Amino acid sequence: MQETAADVFTARAEAAAAKVHAVPDEAAAAKAVESIRAEKGADGGAVGVARAAKGIAQTGTCIVVTDDESVRLETMLPEVSVILLGRTDILPDLPSAAPFLREQQTQGRASYVSFITGPSRTADIERVSAIGVHGPLELHIVLIGGRP
Repeated sequence: MQETAADVFTARAEAAAAKVHAVPDEAAAAKAVESIRAEKGADGGAVGVARAAKGIAQTGTCIVVTDDESVRLETMLPEVSVILLGRTDILPDLPSAAPFLREQQTQGRASYVSFITGPSRTADIERVSAIGVHGPLELHIVLIGGRP
């Protein structure tokens, strides 16, 4: 069986400590988001939700493009970030995203472009790693379409 871009994306995203939830359609995606909110006991404030325009299989990265600052904040401020990504929006590698990003820029639609790979990570001068200091403690990616 040949590995698909979605399979590679899932493996790389999970290697970067993201949790990937594969669902068949938008209705199942909405249920997955509500399930994550219920699991976290959040009334909505501790869980941010955004839609990725593209994914990069090679690195398990989601690309969120928006001109709305509130969408950007949804990926950075809450303790748990949920990103919705269509299975057909996954590109094999970063160079494959260049035409899409160029188009967004020339059409003036890309005020904020975020490349998100796993939960927020940082390290101090002694190289002690910490998760969630400058962003979400958890990243959930809801992969929409195809087989669940």
